[in-house]
Amino acid sequence: MPGYILHLAAARMYLDRLPADDLLCTDLSAQNDFFAGSLLPDTVTDKRTSHFRLEEYGNRMMIWPHLDMFRSKYRNIMDTPVCRGYYFHLYIDKKFFQEYIPQVAEFYDRTDKITEVKREIVSVRLKKTGEMIPPERYLSEEYYYGDYTKMNTWICQKYSLPEHLDPPANPGIEEVNFQDIEKVMEQLKGYRNVSEDAVNDLRVFDLESLLEFLEKAAAEFAVTEK
Repeated sequence: MPGYILHLAAARMYLDRLPADDLLCTDLSAQNDFFAGSLLPDTVTDKRTSHFRLEEYGNRMMIWPHLDMFRSKYRNIMDTPVCRGYYFHLYIDKKFFQEYIPQVAEFYDRTDKITEVKREIVSVRLKKTGEMIPPERYLSEEYYYGDYTKMNTWICQKYSLPEHLDPPANPGIEEVNFQDIEKVMEQLKGYRNVSEDAVNDLRVFDLESLLEFLEKAAAEFAVTEK
């Protein structure tokens, strides 16, 4: 998944593209609920249900949400700010894993063939450097998750991301506990305790291309809502 901070940054990018009279721009409570909704799918430990993933793809390294499942289940509340935020999170996840990660990493099996099956992966090639590493190192604070940590403070400053969000009222979404947003905000305080300069030492991601990708995804989402 993209980290919490990246999801908030993408949400900010989307809000900046809305017309000035949109509810999410004119009502701070609605804006709070949208931001909170954009984090809610990641507040649970088992994300299969909260992310509306198809079981048949559970063996893949990258699994993205099935957006139609969410839209079909919650079609009657899709216009609520929190539901818009939740759906936006799923949209960003799908774009991120389907389109962006292939730009930064390739996964290989024992015969040096590219594979998407998680249990077959024995090495990961980082396109940024050409480095080959085992998957357990790739998915660690040394590389993938560590890059999120290094980006957090810089991105928070650049996009003036909210430091506090109130739990929104639940319009009927069943997959998460809305009160868990408070625990997320506590975690985010710790995520900001890194030097802004740490962003200059990313090992997996290229900051410029990542932000350009999120800007494009946010713009495309704005078009789909029209």
